[in-house]
Amino acid sequence: MLNVAPKELRENIARANGYLRRNEVPRALKAMSAALRQFASVHLMRGPRAELDIQISDFLNSLMHHQAMQPLLDPHGLGKPKPIPYQLGKEAALATVLDGLARIITSEAENEIRRQTEERLERKKMLIETGTRLLGEGQLAKGRAFLKRVAEEFSDDEGIRVQLGKIFVAAGQLVEAAEMYEESIEHQPREVGAYTGAIAAWLELREYEKAEKVFQAVLRTFGGHPNTYGKMAKMYWDWRKRDKAEELAIRALQGNASQPEALEVMKALKKR
Repeated sequence: MLNVAPKELRENIARANGYLRRNEVPRALKAMSAALRQFASVHLMRGPRAELDIQISDFLNSLMHHQAMQPLLDPHGLGKPKPIPYQLGKEAALATVLDGLARIITSEAENEIRRQTEERLERKKMLIETGTRLLGEGQLAKGRAFLKRVAEEFSDDEGIRVQLGKIFVAAGQLVEAAEMYEESIEHQPREVGAYTGAIAAWLELREYEKAEKVFQAVLRTFGGHPNTYGKMAKMYWDWRKRDKAEELAIRALQGNASQPEALEVMKALKKR
């Protein structure tokens, strides 16, 4: 006969109560289940056993009134949850019950997460389809509003702004496309498609200063590359900045002697 409960047993009961206070009900149930199985296998004197009985009963009472247990213990919401029975000498049976409850709650939580995820995806799909349709119908303000709402509600979705930028490009809304790509750069600085999309949109709009700023962001984020320098050279040539075009073309060709935009710029320079 032991006059003190084993440390691991006491710790599992303490963990169970701690998890329950933090609303981690499945973990609380599993911790108490482990404690009960340990309790069933040890021989304690009356005093320490009675103390553990009180702790277990207090846990079950708190569990019975926990919000997460209401669908199981008080399904009709009458405020009278069904108690979880506990009898001395039947700790292992109660442990099995708690394990079953943990599985049920975990399964319900997973189903709820799955349901919320499906609803979220369905809403995103609806907003994108509605916005795209409105743009196609010429209702540009409404279409833009729907797509910008997507960016706000699903801002953490990887690549969402690049996707929206492409939709704006397809609808001929280049300013909105460029701005959406730039939002993407702010939120996901390593998203290469956002830089290329923004540059392409600003260049098509002949907004060379804005395109230049994006190119500079590319250099800061990814470093210099012959293709980047070549495309910058082409931009400066179209911008009628001959000296900058030549400088960037030379830099591009130093890294890649066959870089196409740089060769095009150098060929145009020789004709002048």
